[in-house]
Amino acid sequence: MTDLSTDVKVAGARAQSTQVDKSIEPPSNVSRFALVAGAAFVLYWSSSFVLEARNATTHFGADSWYFAELAQGNVFARISSNYFLDRVTRFHPTTVVMAAAWMQVLSPLAQWVTPLHLLKAMFAAVGAVGVWAAMSAFAAVVPRGYAMLLGIIYAISFGVWYFSSFEESKIVTASLSALYIASYLQVRKRWTMRGVAVLTAILLIACLNEMVSGFLVIIPVIDTLVQRGWDWRQGRWIAVHALAGPIAFAIIEGVIYGRVVAVSHPEGSSHFGMLIAYVSKNYYSFPELYTFVVNWLFFNVAAPTSDASYGVPPGASYKGYAFKGYFVPALSNYFFSPTSFGVAAAFGAMIVASVLPRYRAQYRDDGASAIAALIWALLAFTLLRGAFFFVFNPREPLLFSPAVTLPHMLIVGILFVASRLPAKHILLGIFAALLFLANGAFIVGW
Repeated sequence: MTDLSTDVKVAGARAQSTQVDKSIEPPSNVSRFALVAGAAFVLYWSSSFVLEARNATTHFGADSWYFAELAQGNVFARISSNYFLDRVTRFHPTTVVMAAAWMQVLSPLAQWVTPLHLLKAMFAAVGAVGVWAAMSAFAAVVPRGYAMLLGIIYAISFGVWYFSSFEESKIVTASLSALYIASYLQVRKRWTMRGVAVLTAILLIACLNEMVSGFLVIIPVIDTLVQRGWDWRQGRWIAVHALAGPIAFAIIEGVIYGRVVAVSHPEGSSHFGMLIAYVSKNYYSFPELYTFVVNWLFFNVAAPTSDASYGVPPGASYKGYAFKGYFVPALSNYFFSPTSFGVAAAFGAMIVASVLPRYRAQYRDDGASAIAALIWALLAFTLLRGAFFFVFNPREPLLFSPAVTLPHMLIVGILFVASRLPAKHILLGIFAALLFLANGAFIVGW
């Protein structure tokens, strides 16, 4: 741990020393970020039509048919008599409330746009908000010139792009995670009670959408421990902040379950009921772990192929909805097409530049320890979330990985931007272009 900490401290110094300490983005950044987020919305919403046309919204374990019920209106009146609405309200109330409000506000547009595509527009908008948050997070830790490029890469990463393009709660979780991280990076630069209140509100809303979002608290915990050690005075606000998770749990288990929704299938009766039901039927092995890791770290960023029919028999369905499959769990698939090979090669070059002594930057330690602490904190979050979902549902890792896309990209981005490799902008641009082609090929089904 000491050697890695030293390397991270050294590599992060440039990003820390070049950062301007401002509580809001400069006007030029705001306009650029708005342009990228707007383009992301257009990309996601247009992709939703393509995915629906080719019946590709149920890959990787996605439950799009559950959330499609939200397009029919009268959501709260229908919960007690509709199993799908019952289920999503029990475990994703934030998504349900957002969708109900969205459909009500935009109902006058239903004469020109179908209700289902209005609903898809909400998830595209949520994904676009996450892109803005990601760019804000990047701008807090790397020089401004790189923040937009990294934000574009985040926007077209596979998990974010795919789950922003149809009705599924996973992009809501991912965007709330991005908002949390971006807000925390502002709080760690300039601690204010207002900043902590906003951060806590985001955590509460995120936990109401997915209880496992409570793991986000590990970021300020590890960050504070690495920087300051066991200092209660410095970290006591985190103890209060972390109460958002138990409060969200009490709201869902005590209020929503008891007063809003009807009794459901045993698997969906409660969070504990679902956990026990899934774990009891899981199988754990090294192949399962390998499959989980390659999806969690690599397939979530870049689709290895345009085909994802692995692991599901043809014609498999549930209550009339066809199941789709997964990517073949093999990293070697990246080498079977020029585009995916280019993505792998560009990413490999970024990693080499980040760690090879010849290119790894050498800086004074001043200010670098803060970046080292942040990287350890982000690593702790993705490891904790990954460990939980490997135990809970090792068969569907891509379903839960969009929420760790930003932490992974922050770690790689900090190390790569701090390197001494020439023409880093060009390499990032090439990686973005190839990533767009590789992931776009899956979206359109080529």
